[in-house]
Amino acid sequence: MGLSFPPVHDWANFVCEACTVRAVIQRELTGPDDWKLLCLERMRLIDMAHYWAIGTHKTYQDRLKIIRNFEGAFDFRILRPTFLTHPPAGPEIPLMWCQESYSLRRGAARRQSDAADLTLAFSTIRSLRSAASQYFAWDSMVSQPLASFMDDRKRILQIPCRPTDNLSTTLHAGGMSSRIGDEAKPSMPLLDRHVRYLDTALDARFRASGDPGERRELALAGLSNVFLWLGWLRTSETYNTEWRDFTLVEPRNGPQVDLPVGCGIVGIKLQAETKSNRTSRPDVILAYQTLSGYSPGKWFHRARRFSHVGAAWDTNSSKVFVSPVGTPWTSKYFRDTYLYPSLRAQQATGDAYLRPFNGEVGNSLEDKFWSLHCFRRGARSHVSRGGIFGRHRFRKGTNDQVYEHGRWRRKRSGESIDKIYRDWTIRDRIKLTLYCM
Repeated sequence: MGLSFPPVHDWANFVCEACTVRAVIQRELTGPDDWKLLCLERMRLIDMAHYWAIGTHKTYQDRLKIIRNFEGAFDFRILRPTFLTHPPAGPEIPLMWCQESYSLRRGAARRQSDAADLTLAFSTIRSLRSAASQYFAWDSMVSQPLASFMDDRKRILQIPCRPTDNLSTTLHAGGMSSRIGDEAKPSMPLLDRHVRYLDTALDARFRASGDPGERRELALAGLSNVFLWLGWLRTSETYNTEWRDFTLVEPRNGPQVDLPVGCGIVGIKLQAETKSNRTSRPDVILAYQTLSGYSPGKWFHRARRFSHVGAAWDTNSSKVFVSPVGTPWTSKYFRDTYLYPSLRAQQATGDAYLRPFNGEVGNSLEDKFWSLHCFRRGARSHVSRGGIFGRHRFRKGTNDQVYEHGRWRRKRSGESIDKIYRDWTIRDRIKLTLYCM
């Protein structure tokens, strides 16, 4: 879709590819790679035209024909194209060429299950425009301090505007998005039994091991497993935590935070993220031990006890998830070392959910569970069901509990007044993990 011009015969102004390329590079087309620029310019024009749907073009062309007939009947012009003295040659055009060229790259190996997955998603390509937009914003602030303004939609208005904000760039982005598509295929969600199997296996291995280095590694894996499942944490949120980010209330001290004796908490202060409100740091509150048997508190103490073994370690400022040589853990490391072997073991025992993934290209466990987002997706679905699962009766999480625990806060102006002023107590915040997971 979108690889040819739509059926348009009445253009306001149309500049051929050769003229635009000449105007931008300011010379004749004699270079050995100039044909590539011609191809990129052709694709830019096609993407800009496809900002409007094919049906919209067809409808508007019929309406333009009516206007043209009216013009002919009364011998005057309504649709007057602007007279051009030279082709357009602003910096937005080569930036769009760069986006077109970048879109030809192949996607990550995990997404090569079929031909459509070989191309990058538009959200990845759009980052080039965002990076250039930041560059132009800073340049405008310094070069034109009295003519540059930012509106409430974070647009910088000036005369002239940034190249990344002009009309041609907007049309190009819309058309390119509709051609390439902007829907990434998420990981398959894990089920509670998969996470619980891994938790049980890691616990057994930890108890059987006598090597401090191995016990440290297994403790971190167990801690990671329960954090990802109970806390709905992203990979960066999990593996960027430091020891000083944790708050622990032992079960015997539950009354200190208005909890009954025997009910403790594990609190995690998250690092500031690029796209979140960095004036405050969100936190996650987990039950020290859930009624279903998960125990973040147990794994935390195990990891803390062996955290200094074989690694550069400081009491508070050290990262929690680091290898013995000091490199931080990654999603790939946890998946390859712990998650995939666990899923294969469950698959071998006849797990019906995992049985269809036979290892063929695009249909392997690695292809289906290609990121740790599978924990968040599975946990979010799990708390919405309720009913009898496993060893106890799970409660169904309420919409408000899910909203609060997921940290999916909208901007203040986009939230209802009761959510803006709601301040949940720790007793209310741990209910989702204590009863529902």
